[in-house]
Amino acid sequence: MPRPGQPFRSQIIGPALARVRAAGGDVDALIREFALPAAAEREKELVLELHRFHALGDALAAAAHDPFLGLHIGAALERGAQGLFEFICLSAPDVGAGLDRVVRYMRLLNELVKVSLSARGGEAVLEHCIPGEPLGAGRFANEFFIAVVLARARRLTGTPFVPSRVWFAHPAPRDAGELLEFLGTRQVEFSRESSGFSMPLESLELPLKSSDPALLLVLDEMAARALRERGGHNDFIGRVREQVRVQLADGAPALGKAARALGMSTRTLQRRLDGENTSFFALVEQVRSDLAQLYLDDRARPLAEVAYLCGYSELSAFLRAFRRWTGKTPSEYRATRP
Repeated sequence: MPRPGQPFRSQIIGPALARVRAAGGDVDALIREFALPAAAEREKELVLELHRFHALGDALAAAAHDPFLGLHIGAALERGAQGLFEFICLSAPDVGAGLDRVVRYMRLLNELVKVSLSARGGEAVLEHCIPGEPLGAGRFANEFFIAVVLARARRLTGTPFVPSRVWFAHPAPRDAGELLEFLGTRQVEFSRESSGFSMPLESLELPLKSSDPALLLVLDEMAARALRERGGHNDFIGRVREQVRVQLADGAPALGKAARALGMSTRTLQRRLDGENTSFFALVEQVRSDLAQLYLDDRARPLAEVAYLCGYSELSAFLRAFRRWTGKTPSEYRATRP
């Protein structure tokens, strides 16, 4: 289950800050308030704690004077294929194959977010959530995800692509009129356990104008390799990393405790990790290193607190570990950050 300190990767903070600036909002104040890098507006990806991302999304919408900021950015950015993930989806032969790539490769964008594509009651269902987090990615990102998928499907199929039903994890806005107009349906629900939409099964067979089968073969291999390099080529590693994050709240993670939480014996967990060419210790080190660098980006956070959040009872042990991970002391690391 996600905790407030979990890192959340996002590619839409920069475009949102640009919108705030265009609307006359105070971008520098937001950067200071949320301890963002000075060049956040130009960064392709930023990482911050999930609860801070929720709050930042609300603050961005307010500063841009646009309650539907996520919706508007999603509808505008769908034309911009900015990386491997987007190019793969564009190169797929039809809607179903494109959405299958969204599910398969979402880890390239964010490890916390889970996307699924299934068939229920004669319809296809695409869902987006963060397990254990009632708000999902928050209104800003929830509406962005639905908007970018629908807008891209409409443009690439040349059809209205109106979903049968749509639902969101966040509460209903005061006035949902503009959202309903974009979605094309009034069958919309809020405060659900996920964000997503359903569509007729035949919608999955709509061909994409941008399809490139030869390129897709190359891109699929590149994406599979990228997932392997991230250690996230299957859900198993992701689930073990999640157990590590959960246990850090109580100190040093334990293999046996993780195995029980995953419903297997310690020996089975060790064997499966061996099969993935990794170990529980290596995953603990990776998660601690990732979290430490995330927390240190918040210059107001004391080193003792960072050590505690990374599962260390003694600051000295954390300092030794951080030098082992990065070759720097925490102070030296902070000095290199924007």
